[in-house]
Amino acid sequence: MVAEAISDDKSPPLPGPWREFREAMGEFRSPEPVLPLLGLLGRAPWPAHLASHLAPLLGERIACSPVWPFAATRYYEPEMGGDLRRGFLLFAPADPGRLADWKLGTQALERQWRTPHGRRINLDPGYLSATGLFLASTKPGLHRVYLRDGIYAELTLWRAAGGWTPLPWTFPEFREPTYYGFLDHARRLVRQRRRARRSEGG
Repeated sequence: MVAEAISDDKSPPLPGPWREFREAMGEFRSPEPVLPLLGLLGRAPWPAHLASHLAPLLGERIACSPVWPFAATRYYEPEMGGDLRRGFLLFAPADPGRLADWKLGTQALERQWRTPHGRRINLDPGYLSATGLFLASTKPGLHRVYLRDGIYAELTLWRAAGGWTPLPWTFPEFREPTYYGFLDHARRLVRQRRRARRSEGG
């Protein structure tokens, strides 16, 4: 009823607080494109033709991180073995609303490459924006926002005061500065592409 009254130009003048509420209501705007980011964790060599499987889901690859030894936890060793490696792939700008699609798609790839012992590789999709690193998850939590089909979104690292700020729920490996140089590079790409888009009037 309130919404109908607010939208009806023929209704009596609204009291002050409701009038201010109507004036403050913003118009819908499409979100800024973000850079999809995929974390890879597993033993070398990673599955053959990995890039060709990822392209239909995540688009054009525009950057690759170094590959680091993974020592943040031994949680994955019973399934994947030891001597694990961590790397990241960055993809061309896309709509952040596709995050659930990326998670569901990478889960299907994990199942496709599964061995009798378990997963060969762990794929963690997310995206980089100018304000932070967001990751997808299948696990609910107070700090996670439900998207659809059992997929949640989480702000993992917040970009503020010229640096990356972990949050109380941030995974231990992202609390260390190991990956921050690559994330800084990725964030510069986000900002460059945003400026180019605005200069073109997009």
